[in-house]
Amino acid sequence: MVKDRRISAEQEEELRCPTLEALADVDAGRVIDHQTVETWVDNLDSHLKNEVSEPE
Repeated sequence: MVKDRRISAEQEEELRCPTLEALADVDAGRVIDHQTVETWVDNLDSHLKNEVSEPE
């Protein structure tokens, strides 16, 4: 059975609105540089590494 993957106008608007908000942020210069994001991602699990002990 093939599912109908069409979305309603309401669902389309729910997807479109955050996209327009994000584009407005970019136009206004509210962005974070790539290196800052990479550093943040690399450090996301650093607290877990300190809390989890290695098996003995």
